[in-house]
Amino acid sequence: MTCRDAILDAIRDLLRGREDPTFTPVEVAQFMRAQGTPYQELTIRGHLSHLMCADEPNPAGKHSQDLQRLGRGRYRLRDGHL
Repeated sequence: MTCRDAILDAIRDLLRGREDPTFTPVEVAQFMRAQGTPYQELTIRGHLSHLMCADEPNPAGKHSQDLQRLGRGRYRLRDGHL
């Protein structure tokens, strides 16, 4: 499982049963750490805020665009990733 896959699974688990579909990178990293992830917090947060975010510049086309930034430090899964 890639870091991206682990993050997406964690986000889905974290949001299950919540009315608010938004989250912060810190929430996701803490949730993943509690589940025993091998990934470091900075790796998780970097993926969330840059590599997985559709709102980041992506000239090389290598970002996965799974997330939408709603405001400073607040994200949600984009449609099709729920």
